[in-house]
Amino acid sequence: MNIYLINVLLTVVWGIAFLVIDKSKRSKAFFCILTSIQWTLISGLRGMSVSKDMYSYRLRFNAVKNMSWKSIFDNFYIVYVDEEGKDPGYEVFEKIFQLFSDNYHAFIFVIALIFFTAMGIWIYKNSDYSFLSMIIFDSFLYSFFALTGLRQTLATVLIVFIGGKYVHERKFWKFILVALIAFTIHKSIICFLPFYFVSQIPITRKYIIGVLASFPILFVFRNQFFRIIGSVVGYEYGALESTGAYNFTFMYLVIILLSLIMFNYIKENCEDYTMYFNALFMGLIFIPLVFVNPAAMRVVQYYSLYLMLFVPKIVKSFHKEIRIPVYVLLVAVLLVATSAFTRNYAFFWE
Repeated sequence: MNIYLINVLLTVVWGIAFLVIDKSKRSKAFFCILTSIQWTLISGLRGMSVSKDMYSYRLRFNAVKNMSWKSIFDNFYIVYVDEEGKDPGYEVFEKIFQLFSDNYHAFIFVIALIFFTAMGIWIYKNSDYSFLSMIIFDSFLYSFFALTGLRQTLATVLIVFIGGKYVHERKFWKFILVALIAFTIHKSIICFLPFYFVSQIPITRKYIIGVLASFPILFVFRNQFFRIIGSVVGYEYGALESTGAYNFTFMYLVIILLSLIMFNYIKENCEDYTMYFNALFMGLIFIPLVFVNPAAMRVVQYYSLYLMLFVPKIVKSFHKEIRIPVYVLLVAVLLVATSAFTRNYAFFWE
């Protein structure tokens, strides 16, 4: 049976057991713990064939084994002064791990444990409907964070799960400190830095029109936009013929449309609606880049994680009489999407 479907079925079982039968905070915590453990096992025990970058990361991991600590720290000068190489902080993390083990698969497991522990806590503390948040992740976010991108997975823990807390609390210097550390692991976090300021922009009619109008403009000039962002982030990716994320973009636009229709209700029921709308808008602005090169999805994903919190806010804004039918319908659609769009999977021992 498909491992992803097993995961979703277990998530449904835990949701019924801990969130429907018993709605206490303790039950919510158990649900988040169990679902986080499931994804830790799926992500941490994955085989080399699950994603192409598993091989390149293994080569890099093995190379670090033979590097001295002096060479590791010299890389900071080489990267940021001589402008050769990238992400020296990731090598520091690898070297620290290798003090305890030089097993690559154990390293993968530790990264999965770090990410899903942080995500589970994030959902527990911030989501109105933790079951819906997990199903959203299961349906269209898991591929990037659970199966690929080790460096950005670590950077996401820092800049979104930890740094996002400081954005919400308006603690600028703590946010900058976390961002600086994350920057040494993956430069793409630069694109999340504006969110500290953008998150507080009032959601007015003119602002909404401006954001929506910018999307087709940026789409038309996406190649030029891509070159600008590529130079800022520091990664020079070329354009690819087979590009785009049509399903993701369609889903994203539907969520924006629904959120705007429900704007007044969301505003009344969600204290942090400004931050969530701005996260949604920032993701929209970067989506045209994906139609130049899929690698640009790494920028969108920082903001797309907020869908796990914002969509439950949208559902909660519906009137009580229709809230449950909307919730059930949305979960059903996401479950169908999960079963229809799954990736191949193999454990590392297979």
